[in-house]
Order: sequence, then structure tokens, then C-alpha cells
Amino acid sequence: MLRPMMATQQPDREAARALRAIEKRLKASPESIGRSAGSRWAPKLLRPYKTTKVKHKREGRSYRCKLFRPHVLAEVIQLARPRESSRYAVNIGAGDGVSCNDPVYPLFAEGWPGVAIEGAPTPELAANLPDAVRILDDTFVLPSNVAQLLKESNCPDAPGFLKTDVDGYDGPILEAILQAGFRPLVIQAEVQPEFPPPIEFAVQYDPEYRVFGDDGKVTGFYGASFAYMLNLTRPFGYRLAYMDFVTPWTHDVTLVHEDFTDIAVALFGSDVVERTDRERFLAHPPGHSHFKECGIRTTLSWRHRTDWEALLEDIRTACDDNNLHKHNGHEVPYHLAVGPH
Repeated sequence: MLRPMMATQQPDREAARALRAIEKRLKASPESIGRSAGSRWAPKLLRPYKTTKVKHKREGRSYRCKLFRPHVLAEVIQLARPRESSRYAVNIGAGDGVSCNDPVYPLFAEGWPGVAIEGAPTPELAANLPDAVRILDDTFVLPSNVAQLLKESNCPDAPGFLKTDVDGYDGPILEAILQAGFRPLVIQAEVQPEFPPPIEFAVQYDPEYRVFGDDGKVTGFYGASFAYMLNLTRPFGYRLAYMDFVTPWTHDVTLVHEDFTDIAVALFGSDVVERTDRERFLAHPPGHSHFKECGIRTTLSWRHRTDWEALLEDIRTACDDNNLHKHNGHEVPYHLAVGPH
């Protein structure tokens, strides 16, 4: 797991100093902000859109959460360091481009060019997004074709923002993107929030994989776990900036390239560098349980267990049950392991 950065002293003071520096720069250059220009806009951009208290009855505790729009990190990086950032966004699993609190839409609406990819035929996608966005609906993204799709869309090597949300083999798709040499400045990746770190889980590509079973249930067998996504991206220079299991339709992690850690600290606070991944996971409210839909009600207890090998076997049993249920007896391959801790 990611250890605290001991070289960083007085992180709260440094975060406040970095935040003031960014605000000063944005106020001094309002013309770079586009249609949102104005001296009062920058401080608003850099603040949470909502601070809320989440009560969790089953755990018998409350969580205080500061909620941000994840695209803000990419926008602030572009404004604070325009020479190091590209105004290009990638939306993999775009839906209609707007619904379900899509994090890429605000960037496209601000005029960022990019590409929006959706597996199903979705005529609304083109209708909802500006002409500067390349629309690829009715296009299945696979680990084997994702790099080529991005290249054909003139995606730069370091796009400003990348979102992955295919409700399936998100892990292998993101790995293929990074292996191909792409280095997004900010990545927002959907995760299966029920697996606590250090448990690594990821559905592997199989043409028989289905998002929904015959009964319309997603089940708990989908996507990749929190720890899998963080451990996958860490060798490529990424770290956890932000997580959100609270906003409706959201169970995502926001990752930032290490070159922009200071901006992430300025936005989200010193936890970015001071707390371990597991500490941040446990300090955040639990996400929605899709295992519960299939009668498995023990996943909440997984959060606090440290008997890793026994926990792994309990999770394996739940995954096998949901996998077979969803795929009518077919076994879709998946990765499951205890990661570094």
C-alpha cells in the first residue's frame, strides 16, 4: 500500500499555500477560463460542491464527506499549468454523454475536444455533445482495440482526462491504455467498492461476459476493486487523489499523475500524501452492494477484516456464485489476490 510521504512536512500549510497560489494565478488570467471567466469563479472552482454527513445505520456511525466534481482536477491542472496539459478528454462508457452524473460532460461543454465511446447504439450521444467530440457509439471497447481507437481519434499521449466505466473488464482496458504509452493527467475509473484493500479483484476479458444476468441484476461480479486499480496504475506514476462512493451513480476513484500531486493536495487536502489507501477507504462511506441483490449480505463485514487469506476465500465463494449466476453456468475468468499491504 502507499505509504505516507515523510518528506512532506506541515502538509496542511503546504496545501493551503498551493491553493492560494492557484487561486492567484486563475484570478490573474481570467481570459484562460473561457465562458466561466470572472475573478470570483476560481475560488468557487477550487471548493467542494457539497459537504455532507452520511449516516450508515448498519455500521452505527456517520461519515463527513467533502464532495467534488472530479473533472475539476483536470480543469485546474490545465489552467494552472497550460503548457503541461492538453484540453482533450476521453469518455469510455459514455452512455448518452450526460446522464448518471457523467464526469466528462462538463469538460466537453467547456469546449474540450475528445472522444466519447459507447458500446450500444446511442443516437442521443451525438445530439448531447458538441461537434468537437468524436462520437463512437455502437463500438465495443476491448483490451485489444482500445489503443487503436484512441490513436484513430487523435488522442494525445497525455490527455487531460480519461474516464473508464464499462461495468465489466475495466481493469484490462485501463492496463491496455497505459501499456500503449498513454499517460492521462487525471483518470477517473469506476471500481467495485465492496472489496476492501488490499484485496485485488478484476474481471478479465471474455466475449461471454454480460453486464446483466437474465434477471436484470448486475450482481457483485463486475469491474475491478479499489486496490486493483491503484496497484495497476502506481507503476505508471499515479496515485489516489479522490474517491466518491456517495454521489448517485458513482463509485469511482480519481487518480492523478505524480507530476501534479501538488495540485491534487491543494484541491483535496493532505490526505492525498499523508494517509494510506486503506485508511482513506475505511474513512469513506461504503458503496452500494450489488452482492446484496443476490442474497449475499456479509460484504460490509469484509471492510474491517484483516485475516486476508480467509477473507480471500469468502470473497472467492461469493464471486464464483455471482459469476455462474450471471453467465448461466459459464465461468468468466477473473483475477483475485491479496495485494501489497
